[in-house]
Amino acid sequence: MTRHKLKIFSTGYLIDIALAVFSFWLALYLAYGIGLAPASIEGTIIALVCYGMAIAVALVAFRLNQLVWRWTSADDLVRLSQAIAAAGIGTVAVLFFVDPSVTVPRISPALAALVSLVLMAAARGFARVLSGGGIRALFRTIAPNAPATILVGPTDAITQAIHAARLTGPLPIRPIAIVSTMGTQVGKIFAGARVFGGLETLEALVTDALSRNSEVRIALIGRDPARRAAQVALQVAARKGVALMRIPEGAGATLGAVHPADVLGRTRRELDLRGPRGLVRFKQILVTGAGGTIGSEIVKQIAELSPSRIVLVDSSENNLFQISSEIRATHPNVDIVARLCDIRDAQRINAIFEKYRPHVVVHAAANKHVPMMEGHFCEALEVNLGGTCVVADAAMAVDVESFVFISTDKAVNPVNVMGAAKRVAELYVRDCSRRAKGAFHSVRFGNVLGSSGSVMPVFERQIARGGPVTITNSEMTRWFMTVEEASSLVLQAAAIGAEKGGTISGGQFVLDMGEPVRIMELAEAMIRMKGKEPWRDIAIVETGLRPGERLHEELFHTFERVENTPVEGVLVASDPMEPPENLRTLIDHVLDAARKDKETAALVWLQRILPDFKRRGDQTTIKSVDIRSVD
Repeated sequence: MTRHKLKIFSTGYLIDIALAVFSFWLALYLAYGIGLAPASIEGTIIALVCYGMAIAVALVAFRLNQLVWRWTSADDLVRLSQAIAAAGIGTVAVLFFVDPSVTVPRISPALAALVSLVLMAAARGFARVLSGGGIRALFRTIAPNAPATILVGPTDAITQAIHAARLTGPLPIRPIAIVSTMGTQVGKIFAGARVFGGLETLEALVTDALSRNSEVRIALIGRDPARRAAQVALQVAARKGVALMRIPEGAGATLGAVHPADVLGRTRRELDLRGPRGLVRFKQILVTGAGGTIGSEIVKQIAELSPSRIVLVDSSENNLFQISSEIRATHPNVDIVARLCDIRDAQRINAIFEKYRPHVVVHAAANKHVPMMEGHFCEALEVNLGGTCVVADAAMAVDVESFVFISTDKAVNPVNVMGAAKRVAELYVRDCSRRAKGAFHSVRFGNVLGSSGSVMPVFERQIARGGPVTITNSEMTRWFMTVEEASSLVLQAAAIGAEKGGTISGGQFVLDMGEPVRIMELAEAMIRMKGKEPWRDIAIVETGLRPGERLHEELFHTFERVENTPVEGVLVASDPMEPPENLRTLIDHVLDAARKDKETAALVWLQRILPDFKRRGDQTTIKSVDIRSVD
């Protein structure tokens, strides 16, 4: 284990000794003042030196010399009282038994110990108040059955989490060591745990802790754990068979599950909500796909921004019931309207829009599972393309202020019908922006962690069964973003696009997805989160690419010009190519063929819109097919 050179003579340590000497002087002054013994300069000096030395030794013996005052807890106050009592007993032994010739009042050591405890505790309490920890936190102790826990993260984040927990009750964890990822306060002691610097100390600390405790946990601290810290903690936890937990920001010291986002290293952005709030406040908002992963999160975030009404549209009865019930319970002042409807039903969609006349529309409804849609691509065309046209047309008919279509990275140079349908839908929304009174925009981004149909729930089920975990290819990469971040950036993009006098007209917004992640890396991380070691405890098997899949996705077309926007994390891609003038006619041909299950005809018409589109693995050349033979 890495050893660190400790500073014994810390500022707090020296102040403690000074307070102790002052306390003994005050005790002697009081004793002499009431005539308990004649004043003696020689005896006073000897007593002060003796007590000061005793306090200095006791503070080191009770590991209080490296304690940061603003970190003081009830456990530290107990040890402080024990150290002062020990110093007092040592002083009595020297003054009254080793050298009886020293004449000081016999009550003075006891009185000095009492004054010392009051002054030292008061100084620590004052430091706690100044640091924001709160005076009440001084009197909170550790819960009786709290698990031994090694904390990993920035030292300040750890202290703040413990402070927050102590304000509400006994500490639910028993810190036994702190691994500071920032390398600060190394060697200091907080809540009985010494601070170590460097992740290389973690495994040795866990090994040592297991020799003394039946149960040990590792806890990541902070809002955005460093990717390397999370990965090292995962590996150590798996090798040692200990649980890895997470203490989220604002949750005190409540242990929760580690999320893959912690390991993938996405840093949460601090976003200015003035734009989204101005977009939806006191307005009527309609969200399609409102019960889905993205749709439901967007609804939750919109509800926080004081809309007058949210119209929830979804084709899933259960999803619609869940989200409408949740929002009604959490935001009783917001009018919630739930409408069970398929977005392909133009008559019902038009009726909903005409009745509620929304100001803002977020169109999130879509089919998303690529291999499934390749086997039912007419359905993908009807929903992802046809449904988008229905909703966009209804929005234009009631003159919405803002329409936002949620697209996907699979729409870039598509190799599957689902992506091609989304790409054509992007073109149609862009075409609508030229004809509509309001702002019409698309927002394109990659995968969402934990969304329905995504790889994470599949991995979780496979791990729960004991494996194997199946991946298509060890080199496959995908962009990942948390649903909270994606939803908030969608609203930011909508606000940018709806700004009056803005220069972005019909813009294609693209969310900054960071760096792509290897699916193999995600699988290994999720296995380690369950306390298992990849390949040893859980096998990982490659199955090969499925229909419509490719190894790496793209976020931009080569012909798009990418620019920044005022919001970090939101980019805009300008397409110099104009959609075909007869775009809607071509789309109608695609949809007509899809409704009749004429797959070849649908593909032919689709390729009239996207000349370079070719399904992955499709060896036929449909460009040469005579359209009259398939129509």
